[in-house]
Amino acid sequence: MAKKRSKKDRPGRSFKRSYREDYYRDISVPGIPEHIAKSFKIIIKNYRVFLPLLITVVILSAATVGLDGVIDQVSTGVFTVLIAMIIWLSTIFSLRHIMLKHKFTFRDALYNSMTPLLSSFVVFAIIAVQCLPVVVLIVAYSAAVETNFLTMPFYALLFFVFAMLMILLSGYMLSSSIIALVAVSAPGLYPLKALKNASDLMIGQRIKFISRLIALGLVVALAWAIFILPLKIINVPILALAIAQTTVFCACFIYTTAYLYLYYRWMLDAENMLK
Repeated sequence: MAKKRSKKDRPGRSFKRSYREDYYRDISVPGIPEHIAKSFKIIIKNYRVFLPLLITVVILSAATVGLDGVIDQVSTGVFTVLIAMIIWLSTIFSLRHIMLKHKFTFRDALYNSMTPLLSSFVVFAIIAVQCLPVVVLIVAYSAAVETNFLTMPFYALLFFVFAMLMILLSGYMLSSSIIALVAVSAPGLYPLKALKNASDLMIGQRIKFISRLIALGLVVALAWAIFILPLKIINVPILALAIAQTTVFCACFIYTTAYLYLYYRWMLDAENMLK
């Protein structure tokens, strides 16, 4: 049996050498296909909660950010962020009580889930800062294209290496911060504590988590292709297309929240079993 280490000697917490058996944990969670299916199943099974939530946020979106633009043109607005936080916190609140088999209503989820709103905004702001390497990459790419910097093979290779470093840096930081955004929704948990707990939980699990994020991205892209592309092909009225885009966007965000929360709960349960 391995010797129990103090907090300062934990892998990644000091400058001492870390051994594989110290940071590698065989956390048993459902595979990606089962993860995707269970996320759909828990939403469909509890449609009495999630359908009213979807209708409410679509109406709020129409009333605040409007339906005359495309989703990605309004996604940086204040109201869009607020609506996203309502979806995020309401969905997590609902899932937490569903998994605990507590009785609650949609109204309970909508009103009582907003308690950790400020804490969630703090973690969200940290995530925005961690995205700066990607922002720098986008700006650098635009400048490189304008100046024909990438036309030389050697310079193109240098830029490719730079791009990979920026993406890896953001990906490494975001992997635990996204989990922290889930964790901070727990009652009484402060943002910095949530970030630390999430970082500890993600030790040795970041690559697996990133692979699940890629799978999630494919599911969302497939949903967009199934429900939105046909409408564009048959050239439906702009208002109908805008309503469909808003609805699909909100539905995908509900699914994304459920997907991430389930993974967080599975990891937390598996971690508690290892202790």
